[in-house]
Amino acid sequence: MKQAIRKTTLLRCAIAALLSVAFICCSSQKPEKVAEDFLNAYFEANYEGAAKFCTPELGNDLLKALEQTQALDEPIRANIQKYTKFYKPQVIKTQQPSKKDSVIVNYIVTNTTADSLAPGRQIKESRVHIVKTEDGWKVCALK
Repeated sequence: MKQAIRKTTLLRCAIAALLSVAFICCSSQKPEKVAEDFLNAYFEANYEGAAKFCTPELGNDLLKALEQTQALDEPIRANIQKYTKFYKPQVIKTQQPSKKDSVIVNYIVTNTTADSLAPGRQIKESRVHIVKTEDGWKVCALK
């Protein structure tokens, strides 16, 4: 009887430990993943989606940009959507300054459209600054 109780208790502890590890792993994304998700939304002109990966300050700036974009005439907005889908960001390097709660993520943007002058060509190399907050890693600046 005591062995059955011990086995049950041990099984419950093991399940609780596994659930804790799964929760921690799923809820805290790595800075590179946050950067990728942010950049993909940003370059699709999905500023509302991109703002979810930002600090409140940068998120508010993106939402203001969204308001300005929505104020444009429909043909202009359609043109923006048409061409921004051809810009694909790719994370190339991560640097962690002396602060452990801060990461710089370098990325390149490539034009993948066949009707551009140089398809598949790197357009620009830039970086985003990501900080660790209570809610996990958040983009705080575009440089």
